Order: sequence, then structure tokens, then C-alpha cells
Amino acid sequence: MLTAGTTPNKTDIHPILPLYMVISTAFAGYGLMVALFIPMLIHDTGFFDSSVSSSTRAIYGGILLALYPLGQFLGAPVIGSLADKFGRKRVLNISLVFTVFFYIVIAYALDIRLLWLLMGACFFAGLTESNVAICQSSIADISTEEDRGRLFSYLYSFMSLGYFIGPLAGGQIAVHYGLSTPFWIVVAMLVLVYIWVWISFHDPYVPNKDKAISYFKTFTNLATVFTDLPIRRVYLVNFLIYFGLFGIARTITIYVVDEWNFSLDKVTLYYAIASAACGISNLFFFAPLAKRFSLRSIAIWSGLVGGIMLIIVVIPQAEYTIWFTSIPAFFVLMWAISACGAYISTLVSPERQGRVLGNNLALQVGAESIGAALGGFLAAIFVPLSVVTYGIAIILGSLILITYKPDKESKVTG
Repeated sequence: MLTAGTTPNKTDIHPILPLYMVISTAFAGYGLMVALFIPMLIHDTGFFDSSVSSSTRAIYGGILLALYPLGQFLGAPVIGSLADKFGRKRVLNISLVFTVFFYIVIAYALDIRLLWLLMGACFFAGLTESNVAICQSSIADISTEEDRGRLFSYLYSFMSLGYFIGPLAGGQIAVHYGLSTPFWIVVAMLVLVYIWVWISFHDPYVPNKDKAISYFKTFTNLATVFTDLPIRRVYLVNFLIYFGLFGIARTITIYVVDEWNFSLDKVTLYYAIASAACGISNLFFFAPLAKRFSLRSIAIWSGLVGGIMLIIVVIPQAEYTIWFTSIPAFFVLMWAISACGAYISTLVSPERQGRVLGNNLALQVGAESIGAALGGFLAAIFVPLSVVTYGIAIILGSLILITYKPDKESKVTG
């Protein structure tokens, strides 16, 4: 049974709006990559000789989509620890400058059709855009524990907004004005967001500058997901749910292109509608659920139901059914994603928010990277296999969370 929770207090959202826009812009850029790169490589657009097989193209597509989240995976624990030491705003501003540069390289690589340069630029863009961990930490800084679920649901709503705007608008722009054009627009957006953060964001976190920082520990911080006994099971649960949802989100394009021969504009339309459903799910439905039920219960039940719905996606044999099977699955699974991030945040003390949420983001994007790369290989064997695999992973994560019993007496402060 779901466990009823408390009614959250309201936290003012205006001070952290620039952070939500950092998140939205980042995911608009990555949403473009997800929506454009698979059909771009599978169809003849100048990156491969026409003799290259579709299975080989799918493998390269999976690897290409894995590089951005791989960069985030490596960068999130580091940038989270640095933000704990030097302050959120300072580290965030520096990372945004580098992000602008690497998006310029992405646009240029698309212009000259140079795959290895595109791969490198995507990796380093992901590395710098691990600053999403800083945004999460700052949101946790100003929120009450009871209100954190609502603010984290907004976080994922802005992610979904980016995924909606990026593929829908960017896809049409790419079709009519070239593949690089929407990425040049993202560059301009990032510059505007940087200015907004610089002017408007007031960092609520006061770092202890006298406290020494071990750079070796910073780079090995991710290892604590295995050694942090009180919450390592939650890390595992989050990884499995992230692996399933973000894995299917990154490789569903392979399924629709291979199974139903979706064109570039149709892929971007599908992805935009799926992202809109995710945004609506979090923006209008998650907060009322968080008022009535615990974050743990929401993660368990939405994971179980959403995982089963994902497996059902491959059963119907008509093209139109993809809209009525996958979209509702994404709608429900977004509750699990929001609950996962907010739940682990409530389990640790304020001084550990940066490290723990940095680790959690690393798990998210690491799972995303593995899911994207693995999806390409699974699709080369049998296209629906990836969809079923990701659904099973989500169900497994939810079942493991059922067995987790948190210490309700105190938070971990190690």
C-alpha cells in the first residue's frame, strides 16, 4: 500500500528560476542530439558511405549518444564536490563558459560532417554540463524537506520542457536549414542563460573555504556509491530505474526508425510529444501525488507499472500503437525519476547534498550512457530486445526498493 505523506510547505521558486533554465537549455541541446543523430546516421546524410549497413550505423549511433552522458558521468561527482568547496555559483559560471565553447564545436562538426570531432565535442559538452548537479544541489539548499519533492518535480519538468522544445523546434529547423543550425541557436541560448545566472542567481550556500579539499577524493568520490552503506541500495535502485528509462528514451528512436521507418521530422515530432507528456506528468501530477504519498512509495509503484507498460510496447504490430503504448509509459515513469532524486536527497545532511546528488547524477547519466550504447548493440541483434531489457531493469529496481528500510531516526552525515 502507498504510504500517505505530509503536505509540503511552499518554497519560493523565483530565486532558482535561472537554475531551471540552465537545466532546460542543457536538455534542449541533448534532446536535439537524441532526436537528430540516430536518423542522421541511419539515413545517408554524408557521415557514412552508402555501403555501410544499417546495423553498423545503429551501433555508431548508440555510441555517439552514449558520449554526452558518459561525460556527465565522469564530471558530475567532481563538479558536485567542487561546488561544495568553492560555492555553487562560481563553479556553475565557469562550467557554462566551457559549455558554450563545446556546443560551437558540435555545430562546426555537423557543418563539415566529421564524426570523430562530433563525438569528442559531445563528450566534453557532457563533461561541462554535469553542472546540472550544481543546480540540483542549490535547489536542495533552499527547499524544505517536505517541499523537496515538488521542487524536484519542477526540475524534471524543465528537463522535459527542454526535450520538448529541442526536438520539436530544432528538428524542423534542421530539416529546413541544416543539421547545425539548431545547435547554433543553443549556443545563443546558453549565452543568455549564463548572463541570467550571473545577474540574478544568489547562491544560498556558504562554503567552508577553510576546509581542505582532496582532489584525489574528488575524482574518486563516485566510489562511495559502493561504500556508503546506509544509502548504497538506493543508489542501486536509482541506477536501475535510470538505466531503464533513459536507456529506452535514447534508443526508442532506433526502434521507430527500424520498425516503422520514421523520417527525421517524424522522429522529432514523436520525441517532442513524448517529452511534452513527461513535462505534463511532472508539472501537474507529481506534486499532488507527493502530497498524499511518500517519495519511496511513488518510486516503487510508478516503476512497477511503468516497467510493465514498456514491455507491452513491443507487442502490437501496427505503427499507430506506438503513440498509445510508449507515451503513457513515459508519463508514469517520470514520477519514478522525480521521486528517486528527491528521495535520496532527503536521506542525507545538507553538507553532503553536493556530493550525494553529484553521485546520483553520475549514476543517472552513467546508466544513460550504458543504456544508449547497449541499446545500439541490442538493436543490431533484435530491435525490440532493448525495449524489453529496459522494462525489466525498471521493474527490478522497484522490487529492490521495496526491501529498503531507511533509518528514520537520523540522517547520514559522514
